[in-house]
Amino acid sequence: MQYRAEIDGLRALAVIPVILFHAGFSLFSGGFVGVDVFFVISGYLITSIILGELEQDKFSILNFYERRARRILPVLFFVVVACIPFAWLWLMPLDLQDFFQSIVAVATFSSNILFWLESDYFDTAAELKPLLHTWSLAVEEQYYIFFPLLLMLLWGRGKRIILITLAVIFLLSLSLAQWAAFNAPTANFYLLPTRGWELLIGVFAAFFLSKNTPNWMSLKRKNACSVLGLLLILISIFIFDAAIPFPSVYALLPTTGTVLIILFAQQGTWVHKLLSYKLFVGVGLISYSAYLWHQPVFAFVKYRSFTEPSLLLMLLLCAGIALLSYLSWRFVEMPFRNRQAYSRQFIFTGGGLFTALFIAGGLWVDTQQLYKSNDAYLELMVKSYQPDNRELGADSWRHLRSLSGDQNYGVDQNQFDRTQWFDTADNRGRLLIVGNSHSKDLFNVLSSSKATLAQFQLARFGSEIGQIDETFFSSPNYKLADAIMLASQYKPQDLLKIEALVSRLLADNKRPILVKNIYEFEEFGQRTYADFLFHLLAQERGANNISSVEITKINQKHFEQFSHREFKLFTQKANSTLARVAEKHAGVMLLDRMDYVCNQQEQVCYAIDDDYQKYFYDYGHHTVAGASFFGTRVDEVKWLGNI
Repeated sequence: MQYRAEIDGLRALAVIPVILFHAGFSLFSGGFVGVDVFFVISGYLITSIILGELEQDKFSILNFYERRARRILPVLFFVVVACIPFAWLWLMPLDLQDFFQSIVAVATFSSNILFWLESDYFDTAAELKPLLHTWSLAVEEQYYIFFPLLLMLLWGRGKRIILITLAVIFLLSLSLAQWAAFNAPTANFYLLPTRGWELLIGVFAAFFLSKNTPNWMSLKRKNACSVLGLLLILISIFIFDAAIPFPSVYALLPTTGTVLIILFAQQGTWVHKLLSYKLFVGVGLISYSAYLWHQPVFAFVKYRSFTEPSLLLMLLLCAGIALLSYLSWRFVEMPFRNRQAYSRQFIFTGGGLFTALFIAGGLWVDTQQLYKSNDAYLELMVKSYQPDNRELGADSWRHLRSLSGDQNYGVDQNQFDRTQWFDTADNRGRLLIVGNSHSKDLFNVLSSSKATLAQFQLARFGSEIGQIDETFFSSPNYKLADAIMLASQYKPQDLLKIEALVSRLLADNKRPILVKNIYEFEEFGQRTYADFLFHLLAQERGANNISSVEITKINQKHFEQFSHREFKLFTQKANSTLARVAEKHAGVMLLDRMDYVCNQQEQVCYAIDDDYQKYFYDYGHHTVAGASFFGTRVDEVKWLGNI
């Protein structure tokens, strides 16, 4: 296959926005589409090579995987090894455990599945995972397990059959992505079935160019099409943001833009000249190394910081990433691509050995629970202060897991929620709390409220509000409940269904109680605003010497933030929608959790107590200590009023 310098320039156009997006530069709010550009490039380049070899009857699956191993494994394994000491020194116990699990996933090219099960790409916890970005490598490698075999199987039947088969797969994958963007967004982002169509766009380009000479279209039209392609990519980079359902039909913009450049940015076009500049080509050459280095560098720096790193620091880190990328390209990537220097046997043996070591080492560390000896932040573990918010978050499910007997009881899909909790011999009212993880918080709070327990039995049904269906309405607790409390951090799809849901509750003679979105206090990665303020005091006075007066000042700072900062725009919209629905329908009760979180008279929002126990483990979820305290606040302010 003939070298195309503009493709390396296109790689630069892909990797730079990805890095700047993760660095926090808001101008590049859609920089994540760089991954989609990479997928199309990958589909094109690798298919072009396979087609050329198949047409000459020279294709070997062994040669194919050797090329992939030389390209992917050496620098990937080098970066993983480089991350291990920093992870061991700096990560909190649960995060260190996750890191070793991710090493196993990286070695088996299943990290996209692991991260799908763990998190959301755009949340703050995700951005602190050093190996998060390897999900895209996993998608590609999973794809290349099947794709060459499919081409070999169908090759004898002609290109027409191949293209029809691939077109069907493309349409199915794109349709699934569009559906999943709204119904299973996290799986949609990470998994091959909803990403495969992006690689197939590049595949179709390879088939097209294999049958058409570079001169099949006039230069004027090539210029117009390639410029359009560049504009589509740039529009995606600068206009898209995390609120865009992705991937979906929206992803057609950057992927179509990429394929237009591949097809039409040929010799003599403006875009070819632009992307063939030495600077773009140079960045493109080191783009794989740059992609591998950027996430761990950013993640470790953010993890160690109790504030959001400044843009200047992030720019300096970008420069450092560029240097690391050049060095790893020059001294790791390039040497291992040299077949004279390293034989096929060496590549396969070395790759297999490191893979086995990563798998065995990761599983052994996890089994031995050596991460529990990690001493990160031990200097702050004074009184009842717990620096590990993930531990606090996991502990917040303790009551419901004990009640259900299910140690995996969580946000939704709990079998226990479909069983009867209410005692029909008990004369108290029956209050069913419904929603995502915030309904867990309300269950914990109200379970600590003497006034509530004197009046009601409590039950919970875990579900996103927008996903409530007949399973909920047919559950025994719903049928027995007198009042239904909807407690969630509402999402757009929830608001679309809220009024119909309230109407159904009223028709079923239930008392609807709508709980507003809680105010989101500032957080810094996995550090809460209370952690940040506490850390400043600990540095100044020593962690053991923080007085109750200073604890009060931390709570006052939370009140200042709550009073003077704007709610997020969507939170405003959500709360306005709930207020409108409550006003429209008689008998609907509207509650605000900030009424018990904050004390207007004392001008505090309770976030930490004199024993250094935090009441939030993130922006707005309650710890066990927080739920217990807020239960007393519910009684004090008569939060439930007269139901």
